[in-house]
Amino acid sequence: MDIIKNISILFTSIFFESLPFLILGAILSSFIEVFISKEKIAKLIPKNKILGSIVGVIIGFFIPACDCAVIPIAKRLIQKEVPLHVVVSFMLSSPIINPVVLLSTYFAFYKTNPEIFYMRILLGIVISLIIGIIMGILYKNKNVIRNRMDEEECGCNEHCHCHEKTHENKLKSIVKHASYDLFDVVKYLMFGAIIASCIQVLLPRNVLLMFHNNTVLSIVVLMIFAYLISLCSTSDSFVGKSLLATFPSTSILAYLLLGPMIDIKNTFILLGNYKKSFVFTLISLIFIVIFISTLLVVLFL
Repeated sequence: MDIIKNISILFTSIFFESLPFLILGAILSSFIEVFISKEKIAKLIPKNKILGSIVGVIIGFFIPACDCAVIPIAKRLIQKEVPLHVVVSFMLSSPIINPVVLLSTYFAFYKTNPEIFYMRILLGIVISLIIGIIMGILYKNKNVIRNRMDEEECGCNEHCHCHEKTHENKLKSIVKHASYDLFDVVKYLMFGAIIASCIQVLLPRNVLLMFHNNTVLSIVVLMIFAYLISLCSTSDSFVGKSLLATFPSTSILAYLLLGPMIDIKNTFILLGNYKKSFVFTLISLIFIVIFISTLLVVLFL
């Protein structure tokens, strides 16, 4: 019974910690749908892939969204024909460099380990750019969305309020699209939160300690740990700080980079909205690029 109780408590914690940001993401995505046209976006995004991905990172800085909340926003941007490399760079960077996460990372590490604070920002940006550009090349001119929301799905047509200009109808349209986006992803959040809470309760903590003296293995172990426990990027810094007494700072850095970019709950939300090949390619690249990046930190810094 204690196991069930602990799983229930953790599920509630994960779900309700993520839900406000998911609602924020749904609202922001609906504003994009209603107020930002494809033509406006086309003018803002440079044709150059590197510059375009940098724009995606800049957008990520100004949107206080966690790893779950960026998914409906990213999906809406793709539907607005924003280039994939821009969207992926935004989706991966925002949970690391938005102001809320920057503050939590600052308070957790700046006094004791400021290098972790700086390296999380720097590598978060660089890794987002690299993966965004690679995904843009691999999936150029391909539809990566699993359930593309077209006029038939959302109920839009030539008489729909979405296309009218009055403030009242725009407000209705925002509510409509936000509700669609929220309910489209919340079921996957629930399922992912259940899996993550079960793993947190059932995973023996001494498994982590078996590898803490090996730098390379500790990086791998904490990356897997970050993926499995599915903490929100607004709170993972303090868990990372608690691990510093046991693990090297480079493995903590890998943990802080991977968790905001991908975890179990996020994987289920992605699979509910994007094609499987795209999701698994993205996850593989995140693990590989973060592992190589942190190894380079070990070797040269």
